[in-house]
Amino acid sequence: MTKETSVGAFDSRLERGTETPLDSTEQRRERRLKKLFWVAAIALSLLFAWADRHGMRNDGISYLDMGDAYLRGDWEMAINGYWSPLYPILLGLAMRALRPSPYWEFAVAHLVNLFVYLWALSSFSFFLGELIRYHRHRERLAGDGWMSLPGWAWLVLGYTLFIWTSQMFITVYHVSPDLCMAACVFLASGITLRIRRGETSWRVFILLGTVLGLGYLAKAPMFPLSFVFLLVSLLAVDNLRRAVPRVGVALLVFFLIAGPYVVALSRSKGRLTFGDSGKINYAVLVGRLPRRHWQGAPEGSGTPRHPTRQLSTNPPVYEFGSPIGGTYPNWYDPSYWFDGVRIRFQLGRHLRNMLSTSRLFVDLLFALHSSLVISLAVLVYTSGRGLRAVRDAAAGWLLLVPALAALLMYMQVYVEPRYVGVFVVLLFTGLFSSVRLRGRREDNRLVGCLMVIIATMLTLSLSRPVARAAAALVRNPKAGWETVGGKAWRVADGLKRMGVLPGQKAASLTYSNLGHTQWARLARVQIIAEIFSEAPEDDEKAFWASGKETRKRVLDTFSKAGADIVVGSQVPKSAADEGWQRIGDTDYHVYFVRRS
Repeated sequence: MTKETSVGAFDSRLERGTETPLDSTEQRRERRLKKLFWVAAIALSLLFAWADRHGMRNDGISYLDMGDAYLRGDWEMAINGYWSPLYPILLGLAMRALRPSPYWEFAVAHLVNLFVYLWALSSFSFFLGELIRYHRHRERLAGDGWMSLPGWAWLVLGYTLFIWTSQMFITVYHVSPDLCMAACVFLASGITLRIRRGETSWRVFILLGTVLGLGYLAKAPMFPLSFVFLLVSLLAVDNLRRAVPRVGVALLVFFLIAGPYVVALSRSKGRLTFGDSGKINYAVLVGRLPRRHWQGAPEGSGTPRHPTRQLSTNPPVYEFGSPIGGTYPNWYDPSYWFDGVRIRFQLGRHLRNMLSTSRLFVDLLFALHSSLVISLAVLVYTSGRGLRAVRDAAAGWLLLVPALAALLMYMQVYVEPRYVGVFVVLLFTGLFSSVRLRGRREDNRLVGCLMVIIATMLTLSLSRPVARAAAALVRNPKAGWETVGGKAWRVADGLKRMGVLPGQKAASLTYSNLGHTQWARLARVQIIAEIFSEAPEDDEKAFWASGKETRKRVLDTFSKAGADIVVGSQVPKSAADEGWQRIGDTDYHVYFVRRS
């Protein structure tokens, strides 16, 4: 009997409870625990999503615009060097199927996020089940009486970590593909654990390549990380001769899924690329290029092939109405406006940026509470295994390698909690894989106390946002109405009542991502020009503080750029004398430059 057959048979018997079966009481306890965590995870997601159902961030506007482009077959616009395609396609399909009114459009996007969250939750459940089976398999092979954490403890630790990171780091209310990527990472991690247990069928490696390909289509950082997972899967097989062709098939499947988009994107850009988000972020954060409206400075940063057009210097007015589409072309595909940028490696700046991001990592780990680290240290210390604990620490290498690779990759450029939430889960489950216990009653009591402490501390940190969202719903059934997205619908509806038609062009008195892209999306208006300085939050105040002649010159500039309306959100009452009109009951005002 081959190793693969024996392991597979053992696993099937284990699941049926015919070899080293779990006590039926323990099985029922674990099933109840799993159901409890699923109910809690779904309930929290529903609460946060409903409380923020009108909310929308600027990235989400670009994803919605991309979804529209894919659904109408506008491939030239759909291929985007900054945003990945999988999530926009899901949004586009939902919009096509439900055809929401502008009032409900953002809510439908949040509904898509809920389904993606359920996918991520299911993927994590698969991963955690594979992790538990992996440790039982190692215990059986070792036969020395030392055990990993019991199944119920893994359920408490794992689901608590998942719920906390998914709600506080990634967040279900942020309309972004981060949950899609998390789902793929959990699936890939679970598959590598299954491979390590001896399941090396061709089907498993085909599945791994498929998951990694989908992961890249969800977010570009998964492209380099996919090779880390493939390397882990190669090392997870004891027989290298058996592993190489199977990993080769996984790699082939990955390229079959990811390759067409890489080819289309590379043809669109005229150079080989799998995505420019990392390159642009590095140029801005390390190379210190302007975040928006890069015109070629500083010296040595390259020459922009097609920058936004600067129409005025005092105040600085930029136009960007073509050839990029979308609600706000300047943010729809930043890779177009940054095309031509040259990355300059400067060791001092690079090290300072790494120091800054490493501090953020420390903050993130402390945000998870020291209870995790302290509990891990207590469990390792009480095992009394001495130097053997070093060998035990390698037990989670299948999880630690991709987790540390991802954290190191992000550390080079930029870190946000939502980027690394899934890898924080892998990191801690990998670290807790080093725990070895004798299974004595006092060990179980200690594990129980520590799991209660971890779950309690992380739950308490969730209590404030939960209470805030619940209180908002109780006080006001229209919770979320005062968010940026809620105000956006009122602005869009007000503009419609004032005669503004879909397809018209708008200009902004400030950087449009500060609150104009949402109403423009709902009104189907395109923002083609704006005032933008190094302190964009003060641009509108500076506009109104300037003389009347300057204001007229700016409005004329917007008119020549092709704008039909100009919109501002900090307009003084005296502006009515210059033709500005309040939009409905909002604090936004509109100036009709010309009527179509």
